[in-house]
Amino acid sequence: MNKELRILYVEDDQKNREDLVNVLQDDEIGGFVINIEGIDSFEEAYRKIQENNYHLVILDIFDGKPEDKGEQLGLNILEEIQENCFIPIIFFSGNTKDVLSLKSQIVGIATKGDGGVEELKNEIARLVKFNLPFIKENIHNHIEQELKRYFWDIIHKQRAKFTAENNDFSLGYLMLRQFGNSLSKEKISDILENKELQQDKVHPMEFYLYPTDIEREVECGEILQKDNDIFVVLTPSCDFIERFDKKGESLGRKVGKILLTRANLLTDSDEYIAFNTNKNNDNITKLSKVISSGKSDRYFFLPGTPFIENRVIDFQNKLMIEYEELRNFIRLAKLDNPFAEAVVASFIRYYNRIGYPDIDSNFIIDNL
Repeated sequence: MNKELRILYVEDDQKNREDLVNVLQDDEIGGFVINIEGIDSFEEAYRKIQENNYHLVILDIFDGKPEDKGEQLGLNILEEIQENCFIPIIFFSGNTKDVLSLKSQIVGIATKGDGGVEELKNEIARLVKFNLPFIKENIHNHIEQELKRYFWDIIHKQRAKFTAENNDFSLGYLMLRQFGNSLSKEKISDILENKELQQDKVHPMEFYLYPTDIEREVECGEILQKDNDIFVVLTPSCDFIERFDKKGESLGRKVGKILLTRANLLTDSDEYIAFNTNKNNDNITKLSKVISSGKSDRYFFLPGTPFIENRVIDFQNKLMIEYEELRNFIRLAKLDNPFAEAVVASFIRYYNRIGYPDIDSNFIIDNL
């Protein structure tokens, strides 16, 4: 049975509203069955969104006709949504030129007129393709199940340990830590309803925390950008912590100079150039070693995402800067654990390696 896609359609023109509701009701798009509700009031729209679990909102832009210079109340609803909640929207209007720049993975644009309904259906299919309209609902269901399991199935059954006299923040703290731990790759796959994620492989997005919380201090593993260059911080996070004396006066930070390592474009690597010239098995194998960070401890691969291109760290390519120079860099993202630790471990292994001459194995074998 196909999953229901609940849509709110805001359109002040009665005929347009009823016609579209009749066309879309019970239609199947992207593997979902549509349940659409139409209303004529822009003022009522946001209240309806708050009170109902819609997956998607279709908005007319103008109150009245564009040629009559009607007010763009659809944009007001978008602002209300952006300030208070999350729900993908599609602008469906006879004049969409003022909103074309808003199109994204969570905002769709379709123009009324010939082919307009098909264009709208395509936008609905595009927005539901990666299940973003269902994330809020699926996360809510996951939280409910985790709360139920943790407090009723664990804490309440062990109430001899967790007595009423010890009612403090400990249980809430434990629960939130447990909830964070519950978001395994398998559970994330369930929330996204994506069965294509391979359990034994790392998705590129798992590497990063994005965007960087610039209110927090710089940490080891943070990715910085300056012009077209990308760097990763190798200085330990503890060195960035500001210390204070008993009077609350700053004692400064331990950090002196900050150690960065440059991440070069994968497309500039010898392995990629050879692969791009001849996609034979040998070149594929060599490129695969770079991508899996298996070439040597000197290199570490950073997979590409919308905010960073495929890049390769070369630990021989280092840079020392003063703390104050950080203001000249864009704080782009941060490597999540365990990848931040893996970068540091590779760096340490590379520079702490101890070499010695090869033993004369032929001599040993000859005398066995």
